[in-house]
Parts: sequence; structure tokens; C-alpha cells
Amino acid sequence: MIAPLKQCADWLRAYFCEPGLMDKYPLPAFHHSLFQKDSFQKTVLLTLLKNVTMGNTVTYKDLAELSGNAKAARAVGGAMRNNPVPLIIPCHRVICSDGKVGNYSGGKGNNVKLWLLAHEKHVNEM
Repeated sequence: MIAPLKQCADWLRAYFCEPGLMDKYPLPAFHHSLFQKDSFQKTVLLTLLKNVTMGNTVTYKDLAELSGNAKAARAVGGAMRNNPVPLIIPCHRVICSDGKVGNYSGGKGNNVKLWLLAHEKHVNEM
């Protein structure tokens, strides 16, 4: 298996099966064109990745503030919608200010979002 694919497979295996070992595996490299130029979307995604750890959530509004534009909560939603690596950059951790989960995969993946949040909460309680 080629190195980047193996790195990604190892990371995913750790996330789902051995979350206590996540620190052992580096994040897979991001080669998508979105990460090749500066943009608000790139800033939002990397801010989410850096600041919202497993088992925690952040609101769209708070993520907008963390990303440098407190009035851009809707743009944060757009960044989540266009996330090219949605499990690695954990857009499932972004929720609405009223505590509702919002949409995941256009609303079709909300059960997946709830499962991922429950998985991460369980890991934090271990």
C-alpha cells in the first residue's frame, strides 16, 4: 500500500478502534486544492481541526469567532458543507447555537453525525 493511503487507513483505524492511540498516528496529508490557497474556508477548517478536540463541540457562531469573523456563522456552515475530508476535519463537531446538531451530509447523514458524537463522547469517558 502506498504510504499516504496507509497513513490514512492507520489514522481511521485508530479513530474507530483504538482512539487512545490517536496521538501515535499523524494526520493524513491534505492534497485537496482547497488547502493550496488562503481562504476563509481553509481558515475555518484548520481552526476546527486545531481547536475542537475529540468529544467536544463548537457552535457555528463560535467557530466563526475563532476563525476571525464573528459575523460569518453562515459561511462556517458553507465551509462544513464543502469539507473535502469530513471525518478527518471533524465537521460533525459543529452544532447550532440552540444545541441542535444541524445538518451533516446535507441532512441525510444526521444519524451518522449523532453516532460520531456519541462515539467520541464515549471515548472521552473511558
